[in-house]
Amino acid sequence: MTYAGFLLRFIVTANAALWVVRLAARRSGKTGWLARCIARSPWRMTLYFALLAAVILLYTTPWDAALIRRGVWGYAPNRVWGLTIDGVPWEEVLFYLLETALVAQCFDLSTVRWQARSKAQQRSEPHRAARFACWTAFGLASAGAILVFATGTAHLTYFAMLAPWVLLPIAVQASYGMDGIAANQAPIVLSTIASAAYLSWCDSIAIRNGIWFFRPALVTGLRVGDVPLEEIAFFVGSSLMVALSLAVLASQRSRRWLLAAPAARVEDEGVKR
Repeated sequence: MTYAGFLLRFIVTANAALWVVRLAARRSGKTGWLARCIARSPWRMTLYFALLAAVILLYTTPWDAALIRRGVWGYAPNRVWGLTIDGVPWEEVLFYLLETALVAQCFDLSTVRWQARSKAQQRSEPHRAARFACWTAFGLASAGAILVFATGTAHLTYFAMLAPWVLLPIAVQASYGMDGIAANQAPIVLSTIASAAYLSWCDSIAIRNGIWFFRPALVTGLRVGDVPLEEIAFFVGSSLMVALSLAVLASQRSRRWLLAAPAARVEDEGVKR
């Protein structure tokens, strides 16, 4: 199985299945919050998703290329098209975008059932504490990564490169729209867990088929089946980043410039139980 065949069989198909489920839900009168945002502000939402895709590509590709150069992971040359961006196969770049679509659709489906808390129920003190915790975690992860490379602790290389990469955008998102994140905790958790679990399962299939592989000396050796623990952490972290980038759309800042709707109207457009 080639990398492109893997994407088509498992990631594209999963996205198509979610689209069908969302379509059926809409026809039964159960529309997700993201779908309603798109219907209300199609051009602004399209621009937002385009910017989100661009940020994901610009942020992830150099990091992924660094992993390949260090030998953390690699791919079978006969399983890819042979076209690369800084050493990263085009199929891998497509994977970023397809994962984003997968998480977004899971997030939208989860908002059909779980309603965001009203603005009156939210308090600023926990938000400040959460923002501080996120930045502290990023600082500690960065210090830990420096220590790993300084001491040559090779088996922690993947984790050392992964943790700061995940925590930086999470800290930025928390600083920008913690109110939107707090209002969408259930959709965030559900879309993150569902996407990460499915992608980890898909990862095990790709590993068994020899599409990509990991250098044993640069990972901890802890695995769930065929999947390194670091890979599971990667899927959890990357899915969480996407889910948070959607949740911040419910923040007061996003309401003012993205949705172009008064706060009261946005609250009325909240997720129905």
